[in-house]
Order: sequence, then structure tokens, then C-alpha cells
Amino acid sequence: MKSVRHLIGRSPTWLLIGVAVFIGVLATLPVPQAAEDPARRVPQETFAIVDVTAFDGEAFREGWDVWVEDGRIRHAGQRLDLPEDLPRLDGRGHTLIPGLIDGHVHSFLSTLRDALRFGVTTVLDQSTDPAFAAAHRAARVEVARGTEADLFSAGMAATAPEGHGTQYGIPVETLTGPDEATAWVRARQDEGSDWIKIIYEDGSAFDMEIPSLDGETVAAVIAAAHAEGLAAVVHVSTLETALQATAFGADGLVHVWHDEVVSAEDARRFAEAGIFVVPTLSVMVSAEDTAVAELLRETDEAMLSAIQRQTLAGRFPGGLAEGGNVAMENVRRLRAAGVRLVAGTDSSNPGTGAGISMHGELRLLARAGMGSAEALAAATSVAADAFGVAERGRIAEGYLADLVLVRGDLEEDVSRSHDIVAIWKDGYLVERVVGSAGGEPQAETAPAPAETLVAGFEDGFEASFGAWDVTTDQMTGGSSSVNVGVRDGALVVTGEIAPGLAFPWAGVIWMPGAQPMQPVDFSGREVIRFRTRGDGRQYAVMLISSAQPAGPPPTVTFIAPEEWTQLEIQLEDFPTATPEIIAGLAFVAQGPVGAYAFEVDEVEVR
Repeated sequence: MKSVRHLIGRSPTWLLIGVAVFIGVLATLPVPQAAEDPARRVPQETFAIVDVTAFDGEAFREGWDVWVEDGRIRHAGQRLDLPEDLPRLDGRGHTLIPGLIDGHVHSFLSTLRDALRFGVTTVLDQSTDPAFAAAHRAARVEVARGTEADLFSAGMAATAPEGHGTQYGIPVETLTGPDEATAWVRARQDEGSDWIKIIYEDGSAFDMEIPSLDGETVAAVIAAAHAEGLAAVVHVSTLETALQATAFGADGLVHVWHDEVVSAEDARRFAEAGIFVVPTLSVMVSAEDTAVAELLRETDEAMLSAIQRQTLAGRFPGGLAEGGNVAMENVRRLRAAGVRLVAGTDSSNPGTGAGISMHGELRLLARAGMGSAEALAAATSVAADAFGVAERGRIAEGYLADLVLVRGDLEEDVSRSHDIVAIWKDGYLVERVVGSAGGEPQAETAPAPAETLVAGFEDGFEASFGAWDVTTDQMTGGSSSVNVGVRDGALVVTGEIAPGLAFPWAGVIWMPGAQPMQPVDFSGREVIRFRTRGDGRQYAVMLISSAQPAGPPPTVTFIAPEEWTQLEIQLEDFPTATPEIIAGLAFVAQGPVGAYAFEVDEVEVR
């Protein structure tokens, strides 16, 4: 079927994230329990950590006392005059660092909770649904006990019609020319965007063609952002667009390019412009796997949520990850030229996990030549300064008591950062919740029948085994619709994707088990084959592998052309460790908003 394989593509960047809402999974997750905590009796809110090696955001300080009062740092320094009755923790043999700041995240559902459990106390989100960002804004100004990292966000990103960022089902107000820039930026400011993010991406670095804003429009959006007092950062993937964005006056670049190695002269240009770069090496080298595997071997698996495990197991199909070595060399050269570098992971893309990947990013920055203090600064004070995030990223008087106590000497070896003894958010000890409290028993995995044909639809909306059903975002408060019928021996799916929800969807789902969402083992099968036709828009096949999925279903997209076409999706194309375990296959529309129509026939798992 090579003649039609071009119609199928793995969904790029964070589409995996959006489809988590498809089954409302987090609403049904078992309540987590705390793991055995070595810092269970650690004081909180008002206390002191004494005689600790502290990284204050810029340098390591030996023998410091850090006095926390009402969730803020009252004093920090050597041999403080502490009240006799002040609860204190002996910090000898440990390193105290500011709460980590992840400079490139796409937030959804459990992201903020997962991040905090690994010491990331502040997340700098580089595009999400503005309503999601607004719902979390109040928490960042409250000094109170919480379970999530603080969220600062660009909100909606600036992009071209059908450009990168429009494929995720989130309503996006696109731009067609520079004359729209001022109104667009003011609309984002009204929504509460903390800065402006611009997509300058034509897909050439990935051997793709993606509609992109032109340079004049990018420059106009940057100028409009600055006129409103907002910083402007630009998504790039090529050296050419990085240089252009810098010339246009961008404040930061939120990826390092990976198409070619920067020259010493061009590296100096970036430094002289005062621009900062968030390399996101975690996602650039994810297919290499060694950095991820090394970190995971040293991490108690019980500390990982199911969503983290799922996204960490995912992989990009070549393309992005193949530029990892180039990206690494570019970071080395930018550092040598004096360019400010901000640590960021681009989680929860394939190969990354919220929170945990920051510790992998520190290792990668060290591999790129950074010393321990330099790498930690990129993940604390430099990140805070670059994005104008106040009261975070330093251990200093008046700053929030967002702190991470790590076992051992981080100055000697920054890779120890994941060996966390305790985390404080606003001075309160973070419960590092893990695992589950049991909940409903998992359905037993059943063997697949010998039959490979799922449905030919000759007998209506029926399956050879298992059952079909409809599915829409109405289960999570959306209003997208679906109508299903059988015409001329084919399944006809029509409806409308409605606005108002971050991740809308509508379509049909096939559940192969004797019970709804019972996992079935299709070991030995290699491909999902089906015929389709439709309105020419992009649709998605989602593979749900568990009766109680705890993360985003692995997804592969396809085009439904006007004429009947047979497509094949290899099971291994789904970014999951167990694609042969299937509790459900969904064929859905996700976006853009509006009417959709497609047909499916002769569905097989071969």
C-alpha cells in the first residue's frame, strides 16, 4: 500500500495531549497514594534548613541557612541568627536549589501535578487553550498549599491559516497579514497571555510543507507585542528563520534549529542581539533514547504517572529526532558565544514526561558543555529573568519558598538532580503522590479471535466481534455532534465539531472485547487496514490499550479523500510500548471547527 502511505501521518508535537480528553480518563482515575517519603517529618510553612549547600540561582553557597516564614524566604546566608523555637532541618550532605522552571511546556490536565512531583514548581507554557491558562492564573498569586506547579502561558500562538498549531482541535485565531497584528496581540492581552508566541514554521526542516506566516507578519506581531509591553518568542526549526526572527526583534527562540550548524559569526549575532534560546534538547534527542533510558533506570517507576510513562514511551518518526546531534552542537556554539540559554523540555511530546524530563534536560545541557551552576541557572534564574517571572528562580529574601532538597553534591554532578529528598511549594511540603489506591479491577486481557475482519458493514452498524459505538466530546462538556449510518455497505459518519472546548472530537469507536473497553491481545498482528473516503480533511485513529486508560491514546492521523482509498496503519506506528493490546479503536474528527463527513469500510486488524 505504499501508494497511499503518504495519506497517513503520525500526529506531530502535542496532539497526543489533546486526545486525552477523548475518554475523560482523568475523571475516572483511582486516587493516588503517597509513596514512602524520606522527608515525611520535614517542617513546612515556617522553618529553616541549616548548614546546607545552596544553589541560589547563580552560584553554589556552602554552609547556608535558609529561613522560610509564611511561605516566603525571610533570610538566606551563612550562620543566620535563627529563633530558638524555629523548626529546622539539617541540610548537611544535601543541596538546596530553587524550584525548577521548565521554559517550554504544553500543559493539559495532569501536566502541572506531574511537574510538581519532580521539583518543577513553575511551568512556562508555550501555547495552550486560553481558558485552561485562565483557570490556573489565580493559583500563582496565592501563597498557599497546592498540588500543582504554577502556570505562566503564552496562551494562543500566532500562526497562519492551517499552519502549525491549528491541527490540535483548539480554536486558533490565525493571521493572514501584518495589518492584523495589532488587533491580534491586543486580543491575546485581553485573554491574559503573559507573552506572545509566534509560529515561524514552514515544515522544510521536516521534509514537509506547512503554511507559515511570512516574515513581514512575524515582524509586525513582534512589534505589536512590544508596543503592548509583552515579550515575543518565536518557534523556529531552521537557522534561516532563527536569524530572521532575531533581526525582527524577537526576545527569544523557543527551539534550537536542527537543519544546520551555526557558524561562530552567526552565534555572535545572536549574542549581540541579546536574544535567549530555549533549546528543548529533550525532544530533539528523544529518539536517541539513551538520555531517557538512563534517567528512567535511576527513577523509581512508582513515581511516574501513567501519562508520564505513556509520553516517555512515545517516539517521533525520525525527522525531528534525527537533528539531535546538530541541535546539540548548536547549543555548544551558542553557549560559547555567550547566548542566554533557558532549560525547557517541550513536554509532553513523544519521548518526554512532564517534570521528569527537566532532569534529563539538565543532563543534556551538561553534555553540551554547561557546568552544574550554569545548567541549574538555565532552569531557575535565567528562565525567570527571560520570561519576566517574578519571585521565582532564586533563593533570596522575599522570594517564594519554592525549594527542592536533593541528596548529595549537585555542584560535582548535576545528574543527581532527580534524587529528591523534599520539595516545597510556597513553603508547603509537596506530597509526592504516586501509584493508585486500587480502584476498579482491570479487565482481564483476552486473546484475539482468529478473525481479522472487524466489520464490512454489510449487516448494518455491526462488528464481526466486539461492538461499535459513537463517541463525542459531549461527555466532557463539549457540544460536537455525530450521526452514524450505513449506506451501500459502508459506515457513514457525519456531524459537526463545535467550538468552546480545548480538545473537541466526534466519531465512532470499536471495542473488540466481550465487555466494553476490555483489552484484547492482538499479538502477531501488524496492521490496521481499512477503506475510507470523505471530505478531504484530516481525521485520526486512536488506539486505546487499557480498560482504564490513564493517559492520552496513541494517535495516527489520516486523510479521507474524495475517492475510496485503502489505507494501512502499522501497529508499530502508534507511539506506545504495547500497540498489540487494544481495548478500543476510534475513528474521529477533531478539528477544525465545522462540519465533517467521512466513510469507513472493510476494517481489519491483520
